[in-house]
Amino acid sequence: MRLYWTAALLALASTPTVAQVDLRSDEAKAAPRNWNVTVGLGIGAAPSFLGSKNYSAAIRPVFSIGRGLGSRWLSVADDNIGFGLIEGENWRAGVAGKLLWERRESSDSALRGLGNVRFGGELGGFAEFYPLPWLRARGELRHGIIAHQALMADLKLDAFTKLADRWTISAGPRLAIAGRDFTQTYLGVDAGQSVRSGLPQFKAGAGILSYGAAAQVSYQWTPRLETSAFIQANRLAGDAAKSPLVKQRGTANQFTIGSTLRWTIDTGL
Repeated sequence: MRLYWTAALLALASTPTVAQVDLRSDEAKAAPRNWNVTVGLGIGAAPSFLGSKNYSAAIRPVFSIGRGLGSRWLSVADDNIGFGLIEGENWRAGVAGKLLWERRESSDSALRGLGNVRFGGELGGFAEFYPLPWLRARGELRHGIIAHQALMADLKLDAFTKLADRWTISAGPRLAIAGRDFTQTYLGVDAGQSVRSGLPQFKAGAGILSYGAAAQVSYQWTPRLETSAFIQANRLAGDAAKSPLVKQRGTANQFTIGSTLRWTIDTGL
């Protein structure tokens, strides 16, 4: 096994540098490299809570800062808020963050007796690499703030193509890994919660949280206005799938569908 990983790392190190497909329109490529702020909103339907079999409206902010109009890097709906700090011809890395909305016991009868989970977030970094012009590999590592204190990791692989200068289509697999405090906070059942909810006690551990796939199609109306539609299917795994909250009151199959609208503002700087 050690020889296998050594060979894989040597093969990766020897991979020639390639330039990925530039996703900007011709107008965006010719625009001045001023600082631009992109803001937007994503709306769709998602499980009411992690492991829920019920669905509710989901709203997500979109925000990024960069030089030049548009970005030559692929961006998909399930990417968390990120700011690229360093980059090469076919890679970049930077800061990544995620908001965690409060989970209220009163929002769903399945959560009865489990109490509330506070509003919080996750902060860390991301790195992405384009081994082929049409293929993106991205990883994120974040640490919980307030809501939980665990390390979280997301691994993504997306194949993508640009059509007729305005359309971009992408799709690929997903893998999420969670630390113990996250799974215990959101899917564990302690002694007090067991008495109040009627669910058996369950001590959740770290490991694979979910696996699945996502697909997206985007259209650039103008160099500054873009809309996207996306769909994602995940299945909870490990202790997340074993949780009595999931097995007795929810489901391991989790689906999200929605759309986003992005508007880019030129600061003139």
